[in-house]
This record gives sequence, C-alpha cells and structure tokens, in this order.
Amino acid sequence: MLRPFQRVLRITLPILFVVPVVWIAGCTTPPARPQAEPLPDNEVVQTTPGATPRQKMIEIALTEWDRWGRQVVRVGRDDTYCVTGGGFPDQPQGRWLTQDDPTPVPSDEEAGTDRPPLPKPQATTAVAQSPIPCLRYPDGTGGEATARGCVLAKRYWAIVGKTPTCQQLTTGGWAWSAVFISWIMRKAGLQNDQFLTGATHAEYVTDARDHLLRHPAFVLERTPAVPRPGDLICTARGADRFMTDPAEIRSGMTPMHCDLVVEVDPVRHEVKSIGGNVQQSASMSITELNDANQVDPYTNSVMQWMVILRNQLP
Repeated sequence: MLRPFQRVLRITLPILFVVPVVWIAGCTTPPARPQAEPLPDNEVVQTTPGATPRQKMIEIALTEWDRWGRQVVRVGRDDTYCVTGGGFPDQPQGRWLTQDDPTPVPSDEEAGTDRPPLPKPQATTAVAQSPIPCLRYPDGTGGEATARGCVLAKRYWAIVGKTPTCQQLTTGGWAWSAVFISWIMRKAGLQNDQFLTGATHAEYVTDARDHLLRHPAFVLERTPAVPRPGDLICTARGADRFMTDPAEIRSGMTPMHCDLVVEVDPVRHEVKSIGGNVQQSASMSITELNDANQVDPYTNSVMQWMVILRNQLP
C-alpha cells in the first residue's frame, strides 16, 4: 500500500518535468542586433509564381522603379553622372547642369540624396571642352517632393517602425535608401537569420562582414569584383567616400549607399542597379564597368564601389 508521500511523488514528478520542456520549446533566438518593430503592413508585392528569393528581390526592385516613374542615372567612365527620363508630372523641376557649371553643388553630407558631388571637370579633356547637360535634383525637388513620392517612401520607413513627414523625407536626416533595401528584402521573404533591417546601409554591411547571421543571404566581398544580378553593390559617402578598407565601416555610423544589381551586360561593360533616394527617387543607375566587367573604386571617381554583398540565395 502506498503511503501518502509516495502518492504525491508519483503525481507531481511528471508535472515537474513537463514545465521546463514547454518553456524551452517556446524560446526563440533573438536577432544578432536589435530590430525595430515594423508598422502594420498588409501590402503584398506581386512576383512571378515560383520565383526564387533572388528573383523576387529583382522583380520587386523593378516594380518600385516603375512606380517612381523609371528615372535613370547614367554613370560613365568619364565621371559623368546624368539623370535621364522618369519623374512625375507634378514634381519640382531639377537643375540642368554642365560639367563646367561654376555653381557649387552640395556634398552628400549637406544633401538629402544618396548621390555624389558633381566632379570638377578637367579642362584638358574633350568632354570638358564640349559641355554635357546633366539634370540634377537638389533637396526639395524630384519625385520624393510629390504627394505620390511621399506615400511611396513612407512605406519603406514603416519597415523599421518610423513615420516621417513628407517634409522630413526631403532632408538628409531621413534619407531613405537603406530602408528601401530593407523593405525589398522583407517583401522578398527574407527572415531575421538571413537579413536584418536597418535605417543605415552600414548596419547590414557590417552584419555580412562580421558573419553575424546564422543563414546570411549576403556575404561581403571586396572590389574589384564582377557583379551578379541579386548582389548589393555598396560605397561609402560624404567624408568617408574615399574609404577603401571594409574593416573601417562602423555599423550605423559610416554614411554609405547600396544598390541592388538587376542586370549585367558584359558586352556593353555595364551594370544596371536600382537604389532608393538616388536623385530624390528610386532610380536605375547604369554604370560603366572596367575592362574586366568589374565594379571597382577606380574606374570613375563618382561611384567608388568599395564592396559587393554577394547574394547566396537561389
């Protein structure tokens, strides 16, 4: 016959073992760095059925480029950097500049756009002798200064839980190129162990550099390197634009810009990439590559691509 205390043991021991098991099963591994809570978002971006994550990124970027009016920026070996086409009917007009335009242009640190300063022409070159008109969009102009542009850009900031005003979106403190990339990655289905969102490019660049993620979608590779569709090409900006060592990048602090590569044309020696907050819009940049079809920091002094985040996904 069981004594009272024996009955208690038989009843309670299984319970003591069950409770820890349930608690452990409910644990989740926190992200490698804190993630802002995104705002509620029911938008589903349509992609081709059966598309791979890499294909989804590219399709989503192209869809956003189309929504912004298909603006194109051409970056040549001769340091030209010119906007062509695109835009909204009601957007404020940009400025037509030439390579010998004496009017000073704000640097990255003073502007709300992720674009380099206009290079000074070399008077000895044939290009400088024949001025090439280049349309540029200073702060307060371009697609982001329209009602439609404001609505589009606010969607990207929502991915990190922010709600800037339309006026703030045209200022440097709310440059939206990093949240544009973060938004694309989440809409393509990437999870926290593959890609972490951020309000600065330097955050996810250093994530890749420092191997912080369990299943990283991107790994860092120094340039010169041949870009591939789905890769991110990145450069430092402002006072750090001549930075060459990725070890110097500081998460959340180094000003950077990254584009998503959507096409590479080895015959024309060009790479097509899409980035946010480029000339106050989501723009496609068509950049001339070097003779080996690589992006590098040397071929032009306008976009000195320092690293590639190599896409590891199918």
